[in-house]
Amino acid sequence: MRAVLTTLILALLPTAASADRISEMTRTERCTYSARMQVVAAHYFRKGTPRAEVKILWHGDETPAEVAFVNRLMDEGYAAMQREVDAGRGDIPFELLGDRVYETCMKEQAL
Repeated sequence: MRAVLTTLILALLPTAASADRISEMTRTERCTYSARMQVVAAHYFRKGTPRAEVKILWHGDETPAEVAFVNRLMDEGYAAMQREVDAGRGDIPFELLGDRVYETCMKEQAL
């Protein structure tokens, strides 16, 4: 499973080398990345993996802002899944969860 998360992290981050890849993302890219990362978090949540045990393998050139961004997304994904479980919807399809995150992000970014 670590290989899956590593592959996702590597595939999702922009390849442009810069001081801060997050700030260079367009709104659409940032919201897509947010949705994907929160779906990854939901996957681990459903498996019963505590958030503290989810290993994120970094490239080594991330800025503190990038690390904080990814960690915040993972934390938000776990919190969103806990809310779904508390509301009796713990089996929400990943696609629906991702769509919700994306749509919310796009609305917030437009403000």
